[in-house]
Amino acid sequence: MNNNELHDISDNLLNLLFQIHNRLFNPSEMVKGVSIPPSHVKVIFYLSQKKSMSVSDVAKCLDISKPNMTPIIDKLISNGLVNRYTDPNDRRKINIELTEKAHNLLKNKKREIKNNLFNKISTLNDEDLYKLDASIREMYDILIKLKK
Repeated sequence: MNNNELHDISDNLLNLLFQIHNRLFNPSEMVKGVSIPPSHVKVIFYLSQKKSMSVSDVAKCLDISKPNMTPIIDKLISNGLVNRYTDPNDRRKINIELTEKAHNLLKNKKREIKNNLFNKISTLNDEDLYKLDASIREMYDILIKLKK
């Protein structure tokens, strides 16, 4: 495939992301009713994909400076959403993990988001729903092949 075609695909993908953001999955809607800033929610969502991680690794993966991570983690701990502990294999490392409260918060938020998506897509006719489902499955299969 030539560069012009790749640029066209990139443009189309960017436009798709904007449509998803504007019509389906607005991040500001996701954090409604959550009494913590979006940067803190970002850490919680990231940790939900892992069992536990070092504070440094989370900061690196989320592109948050280490000095900014400390108050974020402190706030999450004070809200009962994260536990901090010393790595048993390397006492110099500090690891963090989500608490049961954080897992429940995520479960409730996920349910709320799914209900919101359900309500939005339920306005489509059957033909569009079948096309959407097939397209989502195909895009998913392709996107998981991309390097992070």
